[in-house]
Amino acid sequence: MRIAKAPFRADILPHPGAVNALWCCIIQREDSPEIVAKLEASRKEDARCIALLELARLQPASGSPHEITLVT
Repeated sequence: MRIAKAPFRADILPHPGAVNALWCCIIQREDSPEIVAKLEASRKEDARCIALLELARLQPASGSPHEITLVT
């Protein structure tokens, strides 16, 4: 699952090699391989909520709203 909120995007993926079905949330700036944040959650829904919160926190305080795009 990918959530995009310019200028960032969050990919929510099953944690590689996790036996207990952990989910990984990787946040990057668009058009950049640099990882801004990497978070883990026990459920996919929790990872999605964490991603939305982190994307909102990373937004500049310009007061202009940005559209969130959810790509499944």
